[in-house]
Amino acid sequence: MRLFLFAIGGTGSRVLKSLIMLSAAGVKPLDENGRPVGDLEIVPVIIDPHKSNEDLKRTEALLNDYRIIRNRLYGNQLNVDGFFANRIVTLREIMSNTSVTLNDTFIFNLAAVEHDKFREFIGHATMNEANQALTSLLFADYQLENHMNIGFVGSPNIGSVALNEIKDSNEFKAFSNVFKQGDRIFFISSIFGGTGAAGFPIMVKNIRQAANLEGIENRDALSRAPIGGLTVLPYFNLEGSKDDTRIATSDFIVKTQSALYYYKGTLTGANDSNVNTIFYVGDQVRSNPYLYDPGEHGQRNNAHLVELVGAMAPLQFAGMPLSRLSDPDGYPLPTTAYEFALDKDVLNVNFLALGARTRQLIYKPMVRFHLLFLYLRTGFRDMIGQGFTEDAPKIKSDFTASQFYRTLTDQFLHGYTDWLVEMYDNTRSVGLFNIGENDMNRAIADVGTRKGLLGHKNVDNNVFKAEMNRISRDNPKYSAATVEYKLLDLFWQAATKIIDERYENIN
Repeated sequence: MRLFLFAIGGTGSRVLKSLIMLSAAGVKPLDENGRPVGDLEIVPVIIDPHKSNEDLKRTEALLNDYRIIRNRLYGNQLNVDGFFANRIVTLREIMSNTSVTLNDTFIFNLAAVEHDKFREFIGHATMNEANQALTSLLFADYQLENHMNIGFVGSPNIGSVALNEIKDSNEFKAFSNVFKQGDRIFFISSIFGGTGAAGFPIMVKNIRQAANLEGIENRDALSRAPIGGLTVLPYFNLEGSKDDTRIATSDFIVKTQSALYYYKGTLTGANDSNVNTIFYVGDQVRSNPYLYDPGEHGQRNNAHLVELVGAMAPLQFAGMPLSRLSDPDGYPLPTTAYEFALDKDVLNVNFLALGARTRQLIYKPMVRFHLLFLYLRTGFRDMIGQGFTEDAPKIKSDFTASQFYRTLTDQFLHGYTDWLVEMYDNTRSVGLFNIGENDMNRAIADVGTRKGLLGHKNVDNNVFKAEMNRISRDNPKYSAATVEYKLLDLFWQAATKIIDERYENIN
């Protein structure tokens, strides 16, 4: 099954970043029986005309690093247990028909709207006087003057016009060509801005009405496709701007109410089957104020709990049984809505503040990944030439200069550190781990090691070394494996045993 994941606007990129981190930790969608969903490929497509958006660029870099790391670990394998478990691919990577020209990127090409002012895009100068007057009623002067390569600046009425061009793009044609019955579609977007609020309903409309579009294949499969969406409600504040009020925090609630009313009439009504599953997430405790930036300076916002929670929505959607999405004849069922709540409504969120189901999904994978992060930072280099590193295939000192190792440690784990620090520094602080703590015994916030006969059990690099030596010794599993796979698989197995035996159980 392929999950086509359309991340729209800045919020879409930030939620996708959290999904990348969960996937790196080995979090996989589970079916209703708690088993991993088999043969899954995730195909992210970022839709944002604001190419200089720093949130977009950071997410794109992480996606590229993830793909390099995973391909070296597993190649094209789908069903794996371990770090970087979910296979994440571009549209170009899965295309068999090369008649459509497409770049090998996760970014949707919106060339039609990249350079024009909105006034030029709609041909305002060529309109007759009556149509110009009507346009002036529908759009403010600053909206007509908006340069669309910085996004739609909180104006979904601009976005709804401009993004309708998507249906004619090579990316949309490529998507329709590779989409097959059994695949699913998921959208991530905010509802209180411009790009996300407009892009979600436009994309759904074009998919459900695929039969009316020219040059589109698999029309029936698309019109019946299971479609889910994450609608992100207001959760952050902006520093005010006295000279520029195009985007104002005070408008977020009004925009949300208007958009929800519109969505109810077109997407998520009681008898509406355009969107089969919708997830709502937001936070009344607003973030630290983000720098006011309507687009000109890059728009870089700190990571937030809402984005981490939102990243679990497409995983839950992928694991839902088809019977909850389509009827026996294969037609989509009316919308079912989901919300999220913390087990404890606190400003300092750790694993114990999350509900049992959420902990069951992410606790052990994230702890394993964080321990790997600490191990590579503090202990691994000193172990080269000893124990498991000497078993075939040998891990030699030059491994730490390889592209894989540098991509993992210098780039991906650097992004992971930024992500943790940004979530921790927000008003609703996320402190799953004790930031800056290298002692594995105290690494997990408010979770210690178990008590033994002689005191608390110890967890450190030597404990991992001994366990990895034990697993590696005379193990034929690694004889034909790469050193990259051997290292991370050994650590995965060792961490699984150590977490179960040495840390307190919170599930």
